[in-house]
Amino acid sequence: MPQPVHIVFVHGLANKPPVDDLRRIWLTALAEDHNGDAGFDPGAVGVTDCFTYWADLFYDQPIPAGDYESRSDELAGEVDEELDAAAGDWIEAMRTHYPDDVEAAYEDPPVDDDTPQYERIPVPWFLKKRVMQHFLKEAHDYLFNVNGIRDTIRDRVIADLRSAGDNARLVLVGHSQGSFIAYDVLTGADQCPNVDGLLTLGSPLGLDEIQDHLVWSRENGFPSKLRGDWVNVFDPYDVVSRPDPELANDFKKAGVQTVIDVREENWGKWRHSASKYLKGKQLRAQLRRLSDRE
Repeated sequence: MPQPVHIVFVHGLANKPPVDDLRRIWLTALAEDHNGDAGFDPGAVGVTDCFTYWADLFYDQPIPAGDYESRSDELAGEVDEELDAAAGDWIEAMRTHYPDDVEAAYEDPPVDDDTPQYERIPVPWFLKKRVMQHFLKEAHDYLFNVNGIRDTIRDRVIADLRSAGDNARLVLVGHSQGSFIAYDVLTGADQCPNVDGLLTLGSPLGLDEIQDHLVWSRENGFPSKLRGDWVNVFDPYDVVSRPDPELANDFKKAGVQTVIDVREENWGKWRHSASKYLKGKQLRAQLRRLSDRE
């Protein structure tokens, strides 16, 4: 009998549908036949899962599932006006990575000879501004533990990891802000159990302003509680991870680059979508491997 495997998903920024709907949407995207890949259905191969849900800490009501599924930007609501009130040096520093000026924000990323060329589709300025407003507000409040939000989310992640029991293989999957929440729990929470695999999608963990508020060092940034591989999947036109999408050089293990950076091509104007990442052939292959279900 294969070892029990449990995946804990941690969602990213902005409001979300109720947790059961969000889980259904993500698992449907992961299992969907897409571009010749048959998909990965964890339940069909005996892998259990759950979602660490934290949108309720920022939003009074979840958004309807239909609205979430029909929106390419996966955002709801207006620009959060509280951001300016919470400003300060950290938010101003973060804004330098995400300028409002469209031309400055969409210079082509550096590529090498072996890198495939991606279509250059600029994100509309109003959409980019909206997502950055949400991201900066929620990242700020987590990293600075505003109203105990960091403590609360850490406890939720740890409870979900422990829900699988003592003998399960644990895989932690974090999208967007969920990626640095996952990292923070692994490195900053002593009560976190050991984890066998980490998968990050569209992660902003490459930014100094985020690293500075984590238990981190460049030469020994690989989490000691992570017993297996860390796979980081990014699209070069994902606006959230784009300032520094590759993590191997920032999270070494005893000075050695260990993180597996995987370049995945999404599509359309909004490349940060979790559902699009979950349809990626390379991501699915890596998640199968981390789950020991190749």
